[in-house]
Amino acid sequence: MQPVFTTHLLPSRASNLGILQLNNPSSLNALNLEMIRAMTSTLKIWQSSDIRATLVEGTPYEKNGKTKPVFCAGGDVKKVYLAGLNKAGEDPKVTADF
Repeated sequence: MQPVFTTHLLPSRASNLGILQLNNPSSLNALNLEMIRAMTSTLKIWQSSDIRATLVEGTPYEKNGKTKPVFCAGGDVKKVYLAGLNKAGEDPKVTADF
C-alpha cells in the first residue's frame, strides 16, 4: 500500500526514514481532519514496512516576501468551530474527531 497524499500532507521517504511534511502554511500548519486521517493511514502503512523512524516537518510560512519557519500550530480550531456550526460544509460530527 502507498502512503496517503493530500494537499496538506505530503508523505515521502529517504531510505528507512518516513517523512511527513505538514503543508498548510496559511494556518501555520494547523492540523485539520483531512491531515489527521491521512497521517493515521500513512503511519499504519509504514508500521508494517521497513520504515524505522518518522520525521514530521512543517512547510515554512511566507508573507510579504519573508519566510518564517513553522512547525505546527496544533488543531485547526477555526475549521472545527465552523464544522460545529455546519458552515464549512463538513459533517458536524467532525468536532468529535478532534
